[in-house]
Amino acid sequence: MRDDIVRTLLDLLDIESDLNHDPGPVLSYAKHRLQDAGLRVKIIGKKEAPAIIATYREDPSMIFSGHLDTVPMGHGWTRRQGEKEDGRIYGRGTVDMKGACAAMIEAASALVDEDIPIAVAFTSDEEEQMASINSVIREPAVKRAKGIIVGEPTGLCPAYREKGVFRFSLTTKGKAAHSSQPWLGEDAVLKMYYCLSRLLDLAETSRQESTGITMCFSTIRGGIKNNVVADRCTAEIDIRFPLPYTPRDIQEIIVNRLGGESYRIDIDCALEAFEFDALSPLNLELSKFLGAEPIIVPYATEAPRFASVNPKVCICGPGNPELAHAIDEYVEIRELERMYELLIHMGRKAQEQLPKQ
Repeated sequence: MRDDIVRTLLDLLDIESDLNHDPGPVLSYAKHRLQDAGLRVKIIGKKEAPAIIATYREDPSMIFSGHLDTVPMGHGWTRRQGEKEDGRIYGRGTVDMKGACAAMIEAASALVDEDIPIAVAFTSDEEEQMASINSVIREPAVKRAKGIIVGEPTGLCPAYREKGVFRFSLTTKGKAAHSSQPWLGEDAVLKMYYCLSRLLDLAETSRQESTGITMCFSTIRGGIKNNVVADRCTAEIDIRFPLPYTPRDIQEIIVNRLGGESYRIDIDCALEAFEFDALSPLNLELSKFLGAEPIIVPYATEAPRFASVNPKVCICGPGNPELAHAIDEYVEIRELERMYELLIHMGRKAQEQLPKQ
């Protein structure tokens, strides 16, 4: 079992699947693995946001859910993609969340061998727009599922609350001129500085706190050459917020703070914060099996989308959330094994009939 999960994860890590790569190859790999295991597999969704839904038998079952896309590698790595050392596997996506997906593929195969109904759902754009999940939640298997496990990294603790997302870009416009005569132009970078200064305290506070509203200045691009007054500057900003805030509340905070500045705002993603029932039968069973209390996570997942059609959802997966998107990201092999055991247990338990919620 250990070797199978590791081998599957290494296969997934070999397939680049960030936003700059076609999701086709990684979905094709997962499709063929699940088909070989005996599941009926469909590629669903739009061409630019495909997803997989795989089912074994038509009976209501557990659904194992993950995403196969990752963020880009970035720079500064000291480990090779797929490197193994001291019980760890390094690489982009090991924690977020190809490690969990590898465990799901192997667990689904084992459950099919036991003739236990099971379903697997993999999306391809969770790190960007979360569009492919919309086709998944329309599937009958999702609506009738006895439980849905979203395998985002939680350190194998069931999570019952997650933050919302308000991701947007600010654009300032100026007027180009020779940099030796800046009075003839209008500096868009300087205008952006004034805008970001209005938000600086939120961004600085976010470096110390993880429970409240957090803000990250993610990217900034401006100007065309170092001897030309910049005529355009764009900054991308990511805000995470807890209940009871809403995306509208966050937008009002931003607009009020930027009052008097000249800018354009474009909203790229707005997701509500969400809370599940920590005492639901599904979460209680997870806590009992893992010996872990429910936790709160600072990120957003596809779980609320599932909950819009089926309330029996939980978030639980291998890996330290602090390693997600980080340099030298890694997952502990023992956590992958424990995740596999958890999935097998929950698949069997669903057939014993989890209490209604």
